[in-house]
Amino acid sequence: MLRICIVRMLLYRCMVIMIPTACLALSIPDLAIASRDIPSIGSLDYRCTETLLSMGIIPSAVIDPDTPYTTLEGAAQAINLGTIIQPNLELLDQVSPELVLTSPEFTHMAPRLSGIAKVKSLAPYSSESGASSWQRMISFTRGVGEAIGSTDLAEDMIKETESHFQTLRSRIAGVQMPALLIVRLMDHKHARVFGSNSLFQGSLEQLGLSNAWQGPESHFGITMVSIDSLVDINARLVILESPYATSPSREQFAVSGMWQHLPIIKRGDVIFLPATFNHFGALPSALGFAESLVEALEAQAPPNAAS
Repeated sequence: MLRICIVRMLLYRCMVIMIPTACLALSIPDLAIASRDIPSIGSLDYRCTETLLSMGIIPSAVIDPDTPYTTLEGAAQAINLGTIIQPNLELLDQVSPELVLTSPEFTHMAPRLSGIAKVKSLAPYSSESGASSWQRMISFTRGVGEAIGSTDLAEDMIKETESHFQTLRSRIAGVQMPALLIVRLMDHKHARVFGSNSLFQGSLEQLGLSNAWQGPESHFGITMVSIDSLVDINARLVILESPYATSPSREQFAVSGMWQHLPIIKRGDVIFLPATFNHFGALPSALGFAESLVEALEAQAPPNAAS
């Protein structure tokens, strides 16, 4: 569904036309959007990139375009600026975008980036209290729209995302669902748990589901715990696969004797979700997670569970 959403926005709305142009021996995508001016954009942030793509906009240059998230499909058409750890600023300077979208993690590069183009720093995660995970993602999306001078594209994307969530919620309505404990296995003894500040909290709330983790967490909504910390939690375990793992979590999990002693595991109450969305992403990843989760929950639900 997420892929269909992106393709529909690209093709049926006909908002973006890729025009290759020559600049300093580089083939740089230019953007021509009907009746509007979108600046050429260099994106140094996954969340900005997936948000732009879902709006139907392909940046001129991005970091890590080959990351295997479905939310980044289309990024390969942009110029590859290297990795998030060490982006190629010399290449970005040659591309000469009108706008660079980045995150607070790149504050130390601000002087260099400001010499290349106008810089806008955005992030859907904050240490400030008062706003829910979902509200922060909505604000982030609007911030991207404002930065590129197209708030209507942001509002359209938000409305379509909310509509998709309503459809997903209706598919599991009426089914008794336990709280979900969302984790990523880090080794045989530890896991990363996602709490109320995480991307997934917003998705769960939109689906009418609850998060089982009530413990401490960082402003990214994560915390590292040992297996012992999970023994007394009564929930359904959701294990997230990692795109960087050398083997699937399901295989690692099967050979770990310690995990097998968890009451959740003894009940067989566990779901594995594919590595098709960014665990620290924006609205597109929130929707990708929700789609994978609902599909898995439907597969586990007994016949006529909602009747």
